[in-house]
Amino acid sequence: MRREPFTTSVGGLELASIEDAVGLLGDLADLYPDVPADIWQPYRALYPSLFDGSQWMLRCGCFLVRGDDATVLVDTGVGPPGSWGWNAISEGGLPEGLSALGVSPEDVDVVLLTHLHIDHLGWNTDADGVVFFPRARYVVHRDAVAFALTQRERPHIRRCVAPLLDRFERISEATELGPGIETFELPGHLPGHLGVHVRSEGRAVELIADMAVHPALLEEPDWVYASDGDPPVCAETRRRVLPDLLDDEVLVACGHYPGSGVGRVLTSDGRVVWEEAR
Repeated sequence: MRREPFTTSVGGLELASIEDAVGLLGDLADLYPDVPADIWQPYRALYPSLFDGSQWMLRCGCFLVRGDDATVLVDTGVGPPGSWGWNAISEGGLPEGLSALGVSPEDVDVVLLTHLHIDHLGWNTDADGVVFFPRARYVVHRDAVAFALTQRERPHIRRCVAPLLDRFERISEATELGPGIETFELPGHLPGHLGVHVRSEGRAVELIADMAVHPALLEEPDWVYASDGDPPVCAETRRRVLPDLLDDEVLVACGHYPGSGVGRVLTSDGRVVWEEAR
């Protein structure tokens, strides 16, 4: 059963987590080839919803940030059912989740794409390639677009990137998306990979995209994930950013984390763990 959107206040802003899809991504031995199977055991206990035997159960979520002046959607998920040739359990949840929040595609002012992997851009367009958020600014790092264009024959690039090339707002530095909502660079996972700061009235959320795509990487920043474009830079980014998140009041949100994907990075029983906000 698909989760209902989770909402929390961030000062004068509202953050909502919307589940678009859940499925089996693949065998952990293939996705993390340098990590022995038994090393995963503590993480199976900590994050049971992310495991199905030897497989990674991948949740793909998006985040909506609303204030008086802007409605910003961060990433657009996997897209219409059948868009991705993976072992899907549920797909196509973003439109329904937005509707549950009282938001139509026309209400979205900004779509921020943290990067252009298949599970982050799927509702840029509908199944026919028609732009899904007709009024929105589509904001993406210029390096992400350049990299995508080296793969322009891939189906998700043809459907979700090519129709928007004339509309993309291509950025190369920190960019304000609305009051209290600003991009920042998190290099390594893919060219032009971005995070988003959400800050208002002394509250903060860090949307980390795929900086640490599995919460185990918060404790093991040097582990290599097969889809990380530049693993040494990924590890360097994690080691640089994580001290500012650990045991702090700041919320840390990732669309691939359990439940709502919104929580905190904490020290617990000598381990670094991510704990979902309630």
